[in-house]
Amino acid sequence: MGVPGGFFTIWLAVTVLPVLALIAIGLSRIGMARRVRSVPDRKARLPCTEILIPVKGVFPHQEAALRSMLEQNHPCYGLIFILDRDDDPANALVEELCSHYLHARKVVAGLSTSCCQKNHNLIEGMRHLTPETEIVVFCDASNCAERDWLVRFTGPLCSGDAQVVTTFRTFDPRPRTIAGVCQAIYASFVLILDMVKPKTWGGATAILRTTFERLDVIGAWSGTVVDDLVLTNVLDRAGVRIRVCPEHLLCSPLRNQTVRGFLGYLDRQILFPKFTNPVIWAASVVTHLSLTLALTAVLPVGLAFLFGLVGQAAGWVTCGVIVGCLAAVLLLRMLNPFSIPMSSWLLAFFPCMYLASYIFVRSLFINYIDWHGRRYWCGRGGKVVRIG
Repeated sequence: MGVPGGFFTIWLAVTVLPVLALIAIGLSRIGMARRVRSVPDRKARLPCTEILIPVKGVFPHQEAALRSMLEQNHPCYGLIFILDRDDDPANALVEELCSHYLHARKVVAGLSTSCCQKNHNLIEGMRHLTPETEIVVFCDASNCAERDWLVRFTGPLCSGDAQVVTTFRTFDPRPRTIAGVCQAIYASFVLILDMVKPKTWGGATAILRTTFERLDVIGAWSGTVVDDLVLTNVLDRAGVRIRVCPEHLLCSPLRNQTVRGFLGYLDRQILFPKFTNPVIWAASVVTHLSLTLALTAVLPVGLAFLFGLVGQAAGWVTCGVIVGCLAAVLLLRMLNPFSIPMSSWLLAFFPCMYLASYIFVRSLFINYIDWHGRRYWCGRGGKVVRIG
């Protein structure tokens, strides 16, 4: 067969084809979900709902994002901002918003001592729910939503079709830096993974209060390092189906993203499952590093094929892999609703792969997570063993 030989051909097929199949399955499920999206019955009773938003620090689009959550057209909802301390830089904005929107409140949670700060904040928020609240929505402070998002997103819970719904977000990098577009690419792929194997996302998950209390989620959160993956594991053990709603994606503007900022984002995304879901993490490490090596190899091999230096079988398989990967990358771009030029998307693809590979390799050697200025040393199941 010639250089690189049959082994190389088999390796390419085994490494790349399953990932392409995964993307195809995820995209088909997203398309199906969007085609059959349900329209809320405006005459139906909408249960009392509260949104819990942990807030930490300030960032450029913060006020617009928080106002978008405060100006939902839901007739019976409230919002709780949760700070870890009164002197947080975001406190002034939170106080101002609470004074203008009567359905908004502020809770000061204090510093966590046994779990990550976000878990601690959410637990405190749950303890301040009104007795009438039937649906709880957990949302990140950086998400922007359309005015009817809350009604549409909680629709499956109101109709009894689900106990838990979740969605994800798309990033709008401005300007279109390499790091910003890398983050947009990564988010598109994570959405694909969630469609294939549903997991709750802490940035936008809604759950029936009765389900949350019955499963003692507070007990699970009170000693662990992350909210969403721990919640997913609780739901999986209880046999509660998670419904992913790609038709209700949120938007996160991404201002002047740097490589360092993107690496910090990736670091947590990759390290969390190392402690909460080690099998998923190990499979991700092997798959991503193998895929990176394969994609690194196909370009010079494809070029060699043009000059007759590679056997026919290996050459055509390599060309097929290149075409398939280009198609997959461009399909991922379709999941991002913003006008990111195709050239920028393609240019950022390999940096995204290599930067993620660096974080995957790094994750092999550390047993802590840095998050908002605190360091959490973790054990099995995401249990926090020490906070620094």
